[in-house]
Amino acid sequence: MFRVTIPALTLLTAAACASPNPPTVSAADVDRAYAEARYISGLPFTATGDLPTGTVTYEGQLGATVTGDVEGSILGDMTMNVGFASNDVSGDVSNINLIDTDGRPDQRLDGSLGIDGFESAGRIDAFASGRLEAIDDGGFIRESDVLLTLDGDVFDDRSRGDAVFGSAQGNGIGDLEIEVDGVFFGTRN
Repeated sequence: MFRVTIPALTLLTAAACASPNPPTVSAADVDRAYAEARYISGLPFTATGDLPTGTVTYEGQLGATVTGDVEGSILGDMTMNVGFASNDVSGDVSNINLIDTDGRPDQRLDGSLGIDGFESAGRIDAFASGRLEAIDDGGFIRESDVLLTLDGDVFDDRSRGDAVFGSAQGNGIGDLEIEVDGVFFGTRN
């Protein structure tokens, strides 16, 4: 029987060798996302009597300024299912990218945020929560348990109730302490 002994310094050195995930968005994607958010925010609210029936899936993004242990912004893909008959809201935010303060994509974060909440008369009140992981400049994995409050509304774009827009605010705690202030937006799938 062989006994293998690995010095603690070797383990620490190996632990500090993580590489960030390459970003999955470009600077042009970031610009397009913010232009879409501005567009949807200017649409008219959907009147209560014109809201869809059944469940509608909205595809879009969540974008936010991030401050704290990391400075810059995040941009992730959002899927939001709104059950107008059941008044339930569900979905997720995935493919979350960290953008530096100059607007350049830095890295894709590991993890996703689950969306859970309710809808009432076109008003969306939900939470997005989950664990995100980033790689710091030293190559160490930093985790953040994120909780965002999503407050928004249903809007009319090409047809009744085919868009959503609202605020996304909260924080993340853990190895990576962050404050998040942004928006979510999407259009009917």
